[in-house]
Amino acid sequence: MINKFYVFGNIGKMSEVPKSGGQSSARRVIKGLEKMGYEMVTISRRRCVLEGKLIHFLETQSFAVIDLFKILGHIILGNRKTSAFLMLTYGGNLAPYELIITVVVRMLGYKSVIYMKGGQFMDYYNNGSKFYKWLVKKNMDLQAQAWFEGVPSLDIVKNISDTHVVYYPNYVVDENIAQEVDKRPSDRLNLIYFGRVTPDKNVDVVIKTFNIINEKYGDVYLYVIGGSGFSKSYVTEVDELIASSPYKNHIIRMGLTPFSEIKEIMQTIHMFVFPSNARCEGHSNSLNEAMGQGLIPVVSDYHFNGKIVGDERLLVNDYNPQSYASKIAYIRENLDMDKLAIQMRDKVKDNYSFDIVNNRIYEELKKL
Repeated sequence: MINKFYVFGNIGKMSEVPKSGGQSSARRVIKGLEKMGYEMVTISRRRCVLEGKLIHFLETQSFAVIDLFKILGHIILGNRKTSAFLMLTYGGNLAPYELIITVVVRMLGYKSVIYMKGGQFMDYYNNGSKFYKWLVKKNMDLQAQAWFEGVPSLDIVKNISDTHVVYYPNYVVDENIAQEVDKRPSDRLNLIYFGRVTPDKNVDVVIKTFNIINEKYGDVYLYVIGGSGFSKSYVTEVDELIASSPYKNHIIRMGLTPFSEIKEIMQTIHMFVFPSNARCEGHSNSLNEAMGQGLIPVVSDYHFNGKIVGDERLLVNDYNPQSYASKIAYIRENLDMDKLAIQMRDKVKDNYSFDIVNNRIYEELKKL
């Protein structure tokens, strides 16, 4: 019986605040499995951060080798009968590397489990060559189980492999789901974005949307919370947009912030604005957490966002700030926001809470 996992992924230093939603999600998976009684040995994959094509390529290649040796160092003397190897990945151009790791792990006598995070897997697979699709199929065929953050990704593998597939959406721990959704202020409209400040999250669109909607109402306030990702120049651009906003006194800008503080701020926030088109975007932690606190999401209809929200009235089909401003105005003027806030909280409570997700996953793990 399996009672221990060697888990490899973008985990980061557990003693530090997560630097991305991916790290938050990975740690949540680890803690969830620990609560089920499994011993977890973490092997942190290098999070490449250097800018510039050549230096980024060199960083990626060098740490691919280093990380493989890190994996070997952890598992080579382990107990094959009671341990398994779990790889958290976003797929994409890592498919050859993932197959190499899986082959090495299997050759050493371990069962292998892969957890396909994010939405880029389906983009790469659907647009991939025959060789790329062969790599994916071969890797999936070698897994004892394959877990997926989104149903569209799961369906791809279900159609090409006999490996047991499991739907494992991101979840919110129950204490981070509001028991009661308090009424928000009625004399103003409070918006928030929290997450990485990177070009593919389109934080500039959030600020431009805020400018447009404030021109209409004049009582709108915005929080922008998050640290820099792979582009420090983009963070500068965002901060300059804030500084030049005619309503800059209505904007609160915060850097990397513990979720406990963000949770407190959300108690007065009406809407979460999320125009992401990040290639790895999957079941967003920020979206989960915002909805779990009763915030109304105004999000891009991209990857898994639509399924998570479950209400097409809250989706935007492009990245034009005017489209987001129009959607916010429509919600404010035409919908029952108190009722909608409770609906969003219940969506998370009933589908994406720790107990709901992990009780089901625990039953799947017994089959390993």
